[in-house]
Amino acid sequence: HKVPSGRSPSLAKPPAMSSLRNAVKRKTHKERSQPAARAKFGLLEKHKDYVLRARDFNNKKKRLQALKEKASFRNPDEFYFKMEKMRTKEGVHVNTSSDSIDADTLKLLKTQDLNYVHMKKKVDDTKIQKLHSNLHCISALADAPKQNSHTIFLDSDEDPEDFDAAEHFDTVPELVDRAHNRQRRSKLEEGLAEPKGKASRKMEREKEAQYRELLQRMERKKKLDTAMHELQTQRNLLGKGRRRKAKGEDGSTQFVWRQERKR
Repeated sequence: HKVPSGRSPSLAKPPAMSSLRNAVKRKTHKERSQPAARAKFGLLEKHKDYVLRARDFNNKKKRLQALKEKASFRNPDEFYFKMEKMRTKEGVHVNTSSDSIDADTLKLLKTQDLNYVHMKKKVDDTKIQKLHSNLHCISALADAPKQNSHTIFLDSDEDPEDFDAAEHFDTVPELVDRAHNRQRRSKLEEGLAEPKGKASRKMEREKEAQYRELLQRMERKKKLDTAMHELQTQRNLLGKGRRRKAKGEDGSTQFVWRQERKR
């Protein structure tokens, strides 16, 4: 076989041995443990442990240097009115003023919050009842699946295939599938039929908006119930009596008070 001028014949590469090298079992190198004579000092520190300890030490060292520099530039004549109410106890600032809220005042504030949430929940309950009465308690949107069905019982001698729902309900076939406001033929002939075109679509949009408002207010009612329960629990915890924590059936934290005999 002749090789073209200016080119050298390609040498065949040996097959890769990585797969064979990985198949051979290698020696397991174990980390050196703490000698038995030094077991009282705990685990033997490795290099990665030293790195973490050194970083923490250097960070604390920088913070101390920054605080010393800040203290060196401090003005000895500097004064704030808050200094009159603050003291240092074992190097920690302690507030000696009586501005903190006592337990009775905090309990009163919790009661006011609870009364406000209760008032908002009562307003939502009234609005939900009005929406239920206006919307006839049907599905939330026009394209929502029906949650119930209307069963009609026929006599034994009648054939179910020949049953005409429009004739049974005395209405037109277009209104048979409706569960509300199904008008009879006499009303339709008198001209009391529903508006068509833009007026009908506008009424449908308004109805769907009312259903969305109803769903939102029902969700809000659930959240207000949860908030009322939480505020009532916090208010009870401010009172007297021995109690203990307990896990509810849903995994939530509950408090159980010890029964005490009242005079």
